[in-house]
Amino acid sequence: MRIIKFALALACAMCAPASAPGADAGRGRALYEVRCDLCHGTGVHVRESRNATSFEGLRKQVERWNTNLDGGWSADEINDVTVYLNNRYYFFPCPESVCRSGRATSETGRNPAHFRVEWQ
Repeated sequence: MRIIKFALALACAMCAPASAPGADAGRGRALYEVRCDLCHGTGVHVRESRNATSFEGLRKQVERWNTNLDGGWSADEINDVTVYLNNRYYFFPCPESVCRSGRATSETGRNPAHFRVEWQ
């Protein structure tokens, strides 16, 4: 079932215009769900002792685990996963070279400064 979800999400992501700059958080979510959800849930991202303390630090963590798991993700795919995680959990300022707007947004598209997330 996960493979079908991933294939559909990837197919939708590929329909986006190629000229649009910036990472694709939707494709990043699909990649993350297929590979990363199997070993850990959200707990690793909401714990107080996070390894990532900046967008670049988060990207380095994604890159590190891609290498450790011999994942074969491209630099664009690493950016996609990083932007997805940043938009979902971290809300670090995002470099214009990676993000379209330069700032993190929630999955609903709102700036995270405008709402609070309650963690259980």
